Amino acid sequence: MKNYVAVTGILASSLVAMQAFGVEREGAAKDAWIDGQLEAVYALNRHLSAFAIGTEVDKGIVQLTGNVNSDIDRDLAGELAKNIDGVVEVDNELVLVPGAHATPAEGEDRSFGTWIDDATTTASVKTKLLGNANTAGMQIDVDTRGNVVTLSGEVASSEEKALAEELTRNTGDVKDVLNQLVVRKAL
Repeated sequence: MKNYVAVTGILASSLVAMQAFGVEREGAAKDAWIDGQLEAVYALNRHLSAFAIGTEVDKGIVQLTGNVNSDIDRDLAGELAKNIDGVVEVDNELVLVPGAHATPAEGEDRSFGTWIDDATTTASVKTKLLGNANTAGMQIDVDTRGNVVTLSGEVASSEEKALAEELTRNTGDVKDVLNQLVVRKAL
């Protein structure tokens, strides 16, 4: 229980930091901020699974995809999204799948505690990447398993790739970083 309270505190502080960051951004950065908020809100909600709900944000319009257990869960996910600053509209395409769980996806070998720890690390890394003016945090996908973080997506330079890796290594309980970022070729 003590770990759960600590993890909840860390996620809550990440939300506060992300909220402050979101006020200053516009365009794609604002969309990335909204997406991060959605992931954190769903990770903290005991009725929803952040792993089962996919989020896409474009110009403040949120698209929700994936599976939920009931109409109530679908409506809850939509209402939570509507209440995030900057959301203009919610396109709720969540599909009802009786038996969908609010725990890690079926077939995953992580305990709930490990899943929460990994979600916390992912939120912390994403917050650092979004908050650094020299990294395109919205272009970088972050996935954590057992405190090993995988970075993927496209960046503008090898320097940005190295910075993203360094920011990740210096985050919380990160044990290792698998840097799969690809440097975009100049046109």
